[in-house]
Amino acid sequence: MIKTIARAVVLAFLSVALLAPIEGGGEAQAGYSKSGARKYSARSARAKYKAARLYRNRLARRAAVAAKAKAAAARAAQAATRRPQKLLTRAEILASDPALLERLGSRLVVGFASFSEVKPLVEKKAIAGIFITDHNVRGRKAADVAKDIQDLQDIRRAQGMPRLIVAADQEGGYVSRLSPPLKWQPTLGMIIAKLKTDSEREKAVREYAETQARELDRLGITMNFGPVVDLRLGQSSRDDGETRIFWRAIDSDPYLVAKVAGWYCDTLTKFNIICTLKHFPGLGRVARDTHVASGELTAKESQLELSDWLPFRRVMTQPGIATMVGHVRVDAIDKETPASFSDAMINTVMRPRFENDGLLITDDFSMGAVTGSKDGVGGAAVKAVNAGVDLILLCALDAHFDILMSALIEADTKGEMAHAREAEFQERLKRYVFVDDREIPPSTPVQAEQLSPSISP
Repeated sequence: MIKTIARAVVLAFLSVALLAPIEGGGEAQAGYSKSGARKYSARSARAKYKAARLYRNRLARRAAVAAKAKAAAARAAQAATRRPQKLLTRAEILASDPALLERLGSRLVVGFASFSEVKPLVEKKAIAGIFITDHNVRGRKAADVAKDIQDLQDIRRAQGMPRLIVAADQEGGYVSRLSPPLKWQPTLGMIIAKLKTDSEREKAVREYAETQARELDRLGITMNFGPVVDLRLGQSSRDDGETRIFWRAIDSDPYLVAKVAGWYCDTLTKFNIICTLKHFPGLGRVARDTHVASGELTAKESQLELSDWLPFRRVMTQPGIATMVGHVRVDAIDKETPASFSDAMINTVMRPRFENDGLLITDDFSMGAVTGSKDGVGGAAVKAVNAGVDLILLCALDAHFDILMSALIEADTKGEMAHAREAEFQERLKRYVFVDDREIPPSTPVQAEQLSPSISP
């Protein structure tokens, strides 16, 4: 009996002992399955993420390829209409028909690296004028620069041609490209800043302008790109880069700006130097630097008429005064094209509305606002001339002259140039003092007493 009971106890114990591992093993197995499921789930999630990422990357690559193809197609389409279709070499340009070269070249005032670079263009009658700036005078005596300029004028005289336009950018202040060797002067705004009456201002401005004119005359300069009649509006913007109109402008009052510009230009004209109002349609409200890209004027036309355009309108029609047209788009007139080659701006505003038959010259066509435009330098030049702009300023001769002239020659050959504009230009040019060496009659310059009544508020 005892053995039977003992045997039963042993069997029970063995049963428990044998069952425990099995149950424990089940729990372990169950635990293993859950862990495996988690691991599998994690691996699956990573795989899905990786697959999605690869898919997105493939889509991005396809989109990039499509964008490149679209951009290439756009460039090709633009190239199909962008001038010139065929780029001529400098030698081919200078070997063009002499009459054609002279006619088209009569619209260009060019900046250059050295006098030896520009001399062949003068000899071939391929330009109307030259732009003298800091690198042309740096480290040199005024007399030596004057001799180089006179040598070019002697070539023109021997050809029976009008004198070259010799332009400079001598505003005063930090835009004093010819100082040294010429005397440095402050800006017109600095000159009048603390003066209270018009009589004080006029005296100071005329003395300033006479000093500047005598200095410019030392070199043989016949055209100065000043005064700045853009208004000093708002604050200086770090986005305006090299423009810095806030520091170059005369004042925020358009009537005062018009008076100062009138006194200044009257004085320069007496020295046979053309003053150039700049930069129509005005940079006072423009934050962008047009050396880099075109800016825009979003103000209403009526607002511009009463402020920004007032100094231009009141002074630009006076004898011996030119106006520089800048690379700003005016949304109210032409949203697409910078003013410097906008037919709408020239023939809707500047010529008929302002009753202005004075000389118009563009701002530098080497600037990013033109080179980066959809028309490019060549197309913009054709548009500018056809719109009635008289002179194109091109400061980077080496980089852009061949492109610009190739475009003009191409357009002329295809009969796409407005030749009626040429006759208007020639008539206009005759009224300016640099056409020959004659003295201006005393009655020709704008007199202060003539200006004062018309520019009072």
